[in-house]
Amino acid sequence: MSTIRVLVVDDHVIVREGLKALLELEEDISVVHEAGSSMECLEVLHHCCPDVVLMDLKMPGIGGIEAVRLIKRDHPQIKVILLTNYDDEDYVMEAIKAEVDGYVLKDVKKGDLVRIIRSVLEGHAYIDPSVTHTVFRQLKGSEVPKKYDARPVLSQRELQILECVVEGKSNQEIADAVYLSLETVKSHLKNIYQKLGVCKRSQAINTAIKEGLVHLPR
Repeated sequence: MSTIRVLVVDDHVIVREGLKALLELEEDISVVHEAGSSMECLEVLHHCCPDVVLMDLKMPGIGGIEAVRLIKRDHPQIKVILLTNYDDEDYVMEAIKAEVDGYVLKDVKKGDLVRIIRSVLEGHAYIDPSVTHTVFRQLKGSEVPKKYDARPVLSQRELQILECVVEGKSNQEIADAVYLSLETVKSHLKNIYQKLGVCKRSQAINTAIKEGLVHLPR
């Protein structure tokens, strides 16, 4: 029996520990790593290649949906399941557009979560039954709404810098934090503004928060 390698991503330690304890009761599942943020998750994937990433949707900094986009772009073989409290239709549709493999609400039963992980690894998609009405309402008679197609896609580095901007860091503080030159940071900011369709810092912050690209601490 091959072992399913899982990476658990959640900003709450108690949630990560609980999920790890729950999953490792199964003989064929092993939690190979934990991460407390999307950025930490993306860094982990440079040296650890799990079969499944089990990720919270809304965390301080880069959100789960943006992380899904980057994981699917750079590691398409990895299955990603969003585990969340949010059944809002915008989140559901954005997650689908990001090519998430599973969208599961946190009130899921232990046995069901294990079955979902195994099913997703076999190539099946899973949407929590309590939000499927949202999907049908949005997709009935049409493709995914155009507003989701227009959503800006930023690189991992751009999201890291945008997170620093939202935190109120100056350009020099950002350069020190991400180990880049000041000119390189300015170049990234120019690209970020262009992708977001804004021309100044305050607009970039507002758009980042409104679009869910970066979340404020809870």
